[in-house]
Amino acid sequence: MSPSISWPSNTVTVIDDIRDAIGREVIFFVVASSYACPTCGVDPITDTALDPYCLTCSGIGYIVILSGVPLMAHVTWGHSELMGWYAGGQIDHGDCRVQIKYTVANEATVDGAKYVVVDNRVMQIMRKILRGVQPINRILIDLIEKERE
Repeated sequence: MSPSISWPSNTVTVIDDIRDAIGREVIFFVVASSYACPTCGVDPITDTALDPYCLTCSGIGYIVILSGVPLMAHVTWGHSELMGWYAGGQIDHGDCRVQIKYTVANEATVDGAKYVVVDNRVMQIMRKILRGVQPINRILIDLIEKERE
């Protein structure tokens, strides 16, 4: 007979307590609302700006209003901060990884995020990984820094 593995019943509570103790706030920016540009308007057939050079909407045809959603996260900065080089150059799997609590609302926030601010750096989501012994209890998000202006 093979041995069975039993996980502690309070695994989620322990992970949440650790995240609360050593984590910090990360802000996910999601679309709160959008409307057609009042300056150039939107072509109803192509759903694009009537003026691709419009200064009001930057040529996208819509004014997008973002809202910041703060979430407590465990933040880990990655190898690209350490400049690790390999035979073919530098391999970049993301500059940063954050771990947040899994909830349906948090997953929707991650899926809808346009960008994330971590330690005052603007980051782009590269991938989302769901983790945990069933049921899923946390989300890992790999981020890469957007270009600085």
